[in-house]
Amino acid sequence: MSGPLANPVVSVIVPSYKRPESLRQAVLSLLAQDLDSGEYEIIVIDSSPDDANAGVLAEIAAKTETDAGPKLRWFRKKPEGPGPSRNLGAQEARGEILAFLDSDCQASPRWLRSGLAAFEKGTGIVQGRTAPQAGVPHHFFNRTLEVGAESFLYETANIFYRREAFEQGGGFPPDLAPADERPYGGEDVTLAWTVKRAGWKTRFAPEALVEHDVRRFTFKDWLIDHHLYIVPHLIAKFPELRRYFWGRYFFDRYQAALVLAYVGCALAVATPFTLALAVPYLVLRSGEPSRTLRGPLRLARAFLYLPRDTASFCVLVAGSVRFGRLLL
Repeated sequence: MSGPLANPVVSVIVPSYKRPESLRQAVLSLLAQDLDSGEYEIIVIDSSPDDANAGVLAEIAAKTETDAGPKLRWFRKKPEGPGPSRNLGAQEARGEILAFLDSDCQASPRWLRSGLAAFEKGTGIVQGRTAPQAGVPHHFFNRTLEVGAESFLYETANIFYRREAFEQGGGFPPDLAPADERPYGGEDVTLAWTVKRAGWKTRFAPEALVEHDVRRFTFKDWLIDHHLYIVPHLIAKFPELRRYFWGRYFFDRYQAALVLAYVGCALAVATPFTLALAVPYLVLRSGEPSRTLRGPLRLARAFLYLPRDTASFCVLVAGSVRFGRLLL
């Protein structure tokens, strides 16, 4: 493990959990930054149950130890979700700017330089652009992340914080289920909006690009998005988030159309004409772009998504009841 730099401008913090080859690509992309090697350091916080990630980091460090590259440090800790890992990285960091990259992302060569250039007086957060990994087909059950403009979620896959703003915001809160292999998330939203409430400005830097891995979902993960459970909790903490949701009380237009469709089906017991209320849902889902379904077959897309949207509705209802804030 290399020692820390004396005075880096920016500290890059990468939480990791399993997926050693993705971590390898993330770290190599950071070593390839066009920023002067003395201006940044790389800190990896690993919570994996085995030594695979540590082995990858030791291998990379051994190859770069004699180079004039940025210093690479890593630490091990118990799994508690990514928030506490990022907090530990921030505690160990020496840079004035804290740059957060997820281990399933690869930074473009100008990522750090572009992110740093976006900071002005009073700027506490700079969000970069995130795109799916180039050249990887995106199929029905694949998962990735795309952020093309400033997002109210402030996804921490690609984001920069001024240290003062980060510390004023109290860092990332612990996850609702810290021992779960699939954390609920929301810690990035909480920190960002706490910082914004403190008066710090935010900016978006489209040139600060990272590419996010495209991975295959299991059917269960595709069917049930458990992250939705935490959204009513976020609205309870930050009521101003409501303006980003469809009609303020629906997660998106698909959920609004689904509720309308179910209302129509329920009322059809008295009058069949109310079945027409299901038409907006069928039109919305079948009207989406599709690489495989064309012509009349596009309607099948609505029926493919119906169980998934219904499961999302149930998760949102459960979260609404648990946290006392309605979002369907």
